[in-house]
Amino acid sequence: MKCPKCDGLMVMQSFFDHFINFEGWKCLNCGKVIEKKENTIKDDVFGLFYQKQKLKKHNS
Repeated sequence: MKCPKCDGLMVMQSFFDHFINFEGWKCLNCGKVIEKKENTIKDDVFGLFYQKQKLKKHNS
């Protein structure tokens, strides 16, 4: 896959944080990250809690 920003080579990578885990494409040249839309791993406990809190704030 080619990077939309710099036409560099993009590789599949898993990204982990305290609240969110996802798979995406990362450019080896400029570092741009594009989230893979299908088969994301956002259904961990912290991710569900964070999204629920976000919805509460949005609906208020």
